[in-house]
Amino acid sequence: MTRHLIHIGFPKAGSTFLQHWFEAHPQIAYAKGGIAGIEGAYEIVDAALSPASPQREAAQPWRVTSAEALTAPLATPAAGTRGDEARGPASSAEAQARVCALLASLFSDATILIVTRGFRSMILSSYSQYVRAGGTLSLADMVGAALHYQPWDYDEVIRLYEEAFGADNVIVLPYELLADDPASFLSHLERRMNLDPAPVSLGAVNASLSPDELAWYPRLGRLAARLPLARRLAVRLAARAASSNRLGRAIRVLQKLHPLPPVSAASLDEDLIRGFSGRAERLRGRPLYADCSDAYLL
Repeated sequence: MTRHLIHIGFPKAGSTFLQHWFEAHPQIAYAKGGIAGIEGAYEIVDAALSPASPQREAAQPWRVTSAEALTAPLATPAAGTRGDEARGPASSAEAQARVCALLASLFSDATILIVTRGFRSMILSSYSQYVRAGGTLSLADMVGAALHYQPWDYDEVIRLYEEAFGADNVIVLPYELLADDPASFLSHLERRMNLDPAPVSLGAVNASLSPDELAWYPRLGRLAARLPLARRLAVRLAARAASSNRLGRAIRVLQKLHPLPPVSAASLDEDLIRGFSGRAERLRGRPLYADCSDAYLL
């Protein structure tokens, strides 16, 4: 019987890497942006008109849905907004619960994959993504705006899905294992899914900006917003440059001429980090988290 794996995130926890792996694995049917390996309703019609051979269907015992937004159904603050302009409900918990309930009503026998990431690393990587999208807030202001939604509550998300799908049908893995030893991470996932080993060379994907780039792109975006003429064009060009990191070489020169404090783990306020305590208690005692418990404040 074909099984269905739903990978729900979290964002910035190896989702792009995993989606490439899902697509490359010979025993998995996966369509980017699709549901259960199907791009849309018309693909079902096409399959009926040109059915796959029984051998091919047997060779793909898993269908995969992957969308990291399922654990982040509320958008992060828009580019250029201030920390006090965060929009939407006071937290994402209600939206996450609705997503879980909908998935359970549609796919009650699915297996759920959740990939977590330690709080410091998650904040920095999320800030990099925010800057790439043209965001101009400082790290502290971005985190302050994001906290409006109470993000990265691993305990609550794991609880929701274990109650809805059963604890045995929820796979929880640390991004730290994927970052340090991708082969071991994928091997563990293959064992849980009862898949044959299928080594896939994927390389690094969706790399974060450097500490210097994280300091300069928001500054350049704010400067572009102050231009009296062609302001919208300047802001758009600045955001596009950050998205593709076109100014990486120029920023290295700027940093030598006019150094800005790099944005790194050292930039994070420890009081802010401690505010995440108690959001990862369900990870305590899990063998795969033994080497990274500090990252989750355990």
